[in-house]
Amino acid sequence: MWQWQDHVNHQKNTTAETKSESATLTEAKTTLPENAYRVIVSFISTGAGTDSQAYAKLKDFISRNDEKGVAISHETINWGREGEVDVCFKLKEMDKQDADKFVEDLKKTFEGNNLVQITENSPALHQPRPQPKSE
Repeated sequence: MWQWQDHVNHQKNTTAETKSESATLTEAKTTLPENAYRVIVSFISTGAGTDSQAYAKLKDFISRNDEKGVAISHETINWGREGEVDVCFKLKEMDKQDADKFVEDLKKTFEGNNLVQITENSPALHQPRPQPKSE
C-alpha cells in the first residue's frame, strides 16, 4: 500500500512539472534566447537530393518580402552531403504580428512538401558541414 501511494504522489508531481515546462515553452515563443531562430526552413533529402524548386520558391518568397520594404536577414547552414541546407531567420526586423504572418505564409508555401521542414523557436538544428581543405 505504501508503494502505491508513493507512485500516485510521484505522478502528481510529474503532472505539475509538465505544466510548468509547458508554460516556459509558451513564454519562449514571445522572447527568444539570443541563439534561437524564430523559424528555420530545412531542405532535406531522402537519398535523391533536395528539392531545388522548393529552394527557388524560398528565394522568391524572401524577394517578395524585400520588395515590400522589409529586408529579411537570414543565415544559411549547409550541412548535408546531398545539398541539405537550413535557412534560419531571426526576424528581428519585424514586430511579432508580422513575424507570425511571415511564418504562417512560409508554412502555406511549403505545405505538403515532405522535403521541406519548418521549425519554430529553436537554436540551429545542424552544424555546418566542414569544407574540404584547399591546397
